[in-house]
Amino acid sequence: MNDDKNVSPLMRQYYTIKKQYPDTILLFQVGDFYELFFEDAQNAATLLGIALTQRGTYNNEPIPLAGVPLHVIDHYISKLVRAGFKVALCDQLEPARPGKVVERGVTRVLTPGTLTDTALLHEKSASYLAVFFPTEINSIFLAVELLTGQILATMLDNVSVVSLDAELCRFMPDEILIPLNKAGLSSESFFKKQGYILSYISYEQELYQEALEWYTRQFSRHESSFEPLSNAFILLYSYLKKNNPQALLVLKQLSLYAPESYVMLDAATQRNLELLKNAHDGSQTNTLFSVLDEAVTSMGSRLLKKWIVRPLRNKEMIEQRLEAVNLFFQDHSFKVEVRQLLRVVGDSERVVGRIALRRAHVHDYTALVDSLSALPRLKQLLSEKKCTSVSVFVDKISDFQPLSTLLERALNLDLSKEWTIQKGFHKELDHLRDLVESGTGAVMALEKKEQERTGISTLKIRFNQVHGYGIEITNANVHLVPTEYVRVQTLANRERYSTQELKALELDLQRARSEIVHLEKSLFEEVKSQVEQYVPSLKKMSSALASVDGLASLAEVAYKHGYVRPTFNDEKRLTIIEGRHPVAEVRLQTDFIPNSLLLIPDASLWIITGPNMGGKSTFLRQAALIVLMAQIGSFVPAAHADFSLVDRIFTRLGASDNVAEGKSTFLVEMEETALICNLATSESLIILDEVGRGTSTFDGLAIAQAVVEYIARIRPFCLFATHYHELTALSDTFSNVRPYYVASAKTEEGIVLLHKIMPGVADGSFGLEVAAVAQLPASLIKRAREILSILMTAKHGQPLSHEHAILYQRINELEHLLIQQKKESLKGQTALAELAQLDCEQITAKQALELLWRLKELVG
Repeated sequence: MNDDKNVSPLMRQYYTIKKQYPDTILLFQVGDFYELFFEDAQNAATLLGIALTQRGTYNNEPIPLAGVPLHVIDHYISKLVRAGFKVALCDQLEPARPGKVVERGVTRVLTPGTLTDTALLHEKSASYLAVFFPTEINSIFLAVELLTGQILATMLDNVSVVSLDAELCRFMPDEILIPLNKAGLSSESFFKKQGYILSYISYEQELYQEALEWYTRQFSRHESSFEPLSNAFILLYSYLKKNNPQALLVLKQLSLYAPESYVMLDAATQRNLELLKNAHDGSQTNTLFSVLDEAVTSMGSRLLKKWIVRPLRNKEMIEQRLEAVNLFFQDHSFKVEVRQLLRVVGDSERVVGRIALRRAHVHDYTALVDSLSALPRLKQLLSEKKCTSVSVFVDKISDFQPLSTLLERALNLDLSKEWTIQKGFHKELDHLRDLVESGTGAVMALEKKEQERTGISTLKIRFNQVHGYGIEITNANVHLVPTEYVRVQTLANRERYSTQELKALELDLQRARSEIVHLEKSLFEEVKSQVEQYVPSLKKMSSALASVDGLASLAEVAYKHGYVRPTFNDEKRLTIIEGRHPVAEVRLQTDFIPNSLLLIPDASLWIITGPNMGGKSTFLRQAALIVLMAQIGSFVPAAHADFSLVDRIFTRLGASDNVAEGKSTFLVEMEETALICNLATSESLIILDEVGRGTSTFDGLAIAQAVVEYIARIRPFCLFATHYHELTALSDTFSNVRPYYVASAKTEEGIVLLHKIMPGVADGSFGLEVAAVAQLPASLIKRAREILSILMTAKHGQPLSHEHAILYQRINELEHLLIQQKKESLKGQTALAELAQLDCEQITAKQALELLWRLKELVG
């Protein structure tokens, strides 16, 4: 571009800066707009729905152009970043001057995992930048939260992707860094299929030693000689060095953890139990989080989310949380006052995070002043309670009175005012402001003087950004203008003039205003520097108060919904008396029907039969959620609950396929069941619903029975819901298997579902009765009863009439045909999925030929 003489100086400047950030969408400030050019403009126009125009030419081709106003830029940045783009903000670094190209420079690079501004983040969800560094045997996984300065690090085995999938589901990172090498790229498809945004990082040899020194310096207390861990940190350093260098100074809290320190929740279980997202639309509505989140601060809500997906296995830690929850639960007035004060504290965690990263605005410091104002009373309240589970937080609330005094004295806390620095903080600044105020008065005095001198009563002195101050006179009075007036601009119905006296006055005002701007900026930087010294203690305070808010939230939920404190035993016993589903009871408008559960070594596996819509699935989910709630330190929806701790919670619920990977509903079901059978221990809780229903009747029954037998031998806690009534006979073979059923009653109007779990075996599935309740046509129900009679006769070995024998054969043929059609349909869906992912503009002839062969094999 520099060789093209027709290119404007502004476009040369753009091109020079764009070359430094080739992998970003460059937002280039031009006045009150950010402008985009070339491919950036085309991408932005498509994604943001903004107009695509053109300006100038390059190589005789029009240059594509798009633009967005400065005042709404956050909205557009959010959309670009969420779509996976990196965005570089190139701002004007000086005021515009006629005839000169404004100095510009990139002030921020925004990527999905490095966002810090409130407008770009979800207030109740933590934002993580993840690092995945695979080796031959193990992989390192880092979850980096910039705004808290925390890094969580763990090692995952490479035997399967189960542990990685579980950690990804826990953290839901906004961006994942992987090494640009063979090992890193081998994991690329796994991440992309799940929709994660990837950034590929190559080792830059000149940064290697620098990055290693940073890692050793920041995290010296950890084993820095452990090569895989240090390599992951070098990857992180390389990325942040370019995109957010300030973050390298604030990332100081490294926590090494083992996934087995928490209850294992594989990705399927987290989805099936709808802990953070519902299965309907992926929102937080009707999730466990939506019920437990009564936090009054966003940081408290974010912490609750972390607790929900990381249940504890350490009984002492669980009891500490429960003790604190119990304190708030028992003392209502204490809870109310603490929560009122926490509302004043607000989201201090992210405010302090932005201060540490030097991304804070004036309103952040104003919010910090509010937070600090609530601390003395909060500390006093917590100190008065002789509870070790609460006093641990008191020690983390330092004396911030000097900081409060500084901020209140230095900053103008009224955001509607023009000035940043408070009057009285700096003598020279006050003097300059007096000059401006007197100068403004001088302009008004000059206006009045000129009106009297010229006899033009409508004469006005006005200011605009381009021409500065000017004397405006309507066309009707132009003949009265003195000869010393110099015309500077002609408008529609008036003329603008200047005089030597006005120019001198304007120059004085400009000089004073300029000095004010520079002095305010300098003083604000000094204040920021002093505030930064408090950042470590401010982070401790925020972390402590987020915990207090989370615990008080659990107490508020328990108070509102009538929960009880669970107890724990060492005898391998799981007792829930009159348990309720925490989400369903809130969602339903009617009273929820409770159910009890007792799992012990001699009755550790329940086989539950009964009609659809009877409540089997609700009961299964309810048990898993109550156990999970207890192990995060929450009270639970029951009349009584006593547990031995579980190490893992597994669920196989619902029916879903995975077309993108060519997996049928049944294959997904079998994979999830295999995971459970391979990883479950005698300390696990297993929830299985309708295993084997995705294939033929006899295949399904055979698989279901084999699964029950396998689990019965491992002897975990297990609830197994099924339509295969034959499985209940296993209670005669295995001493720990017990049959239960969903109670119902027949009336003249039909079947009544009682939603109660009872010992014994159901009389039947009552499928036809449920179909009748659903109001299928009466003739259809009648025909179904005839067919059922034929099937039951054949099942019990009784002779069939010739007509019925033919019908029975056709039913079997139809079943096999449906299974085959399901397989063929899946092949077609897989082919369509592969075609949908095809990039026609990038594919080579060789790749196209290979694809054709694959599709031919797929569809036969």
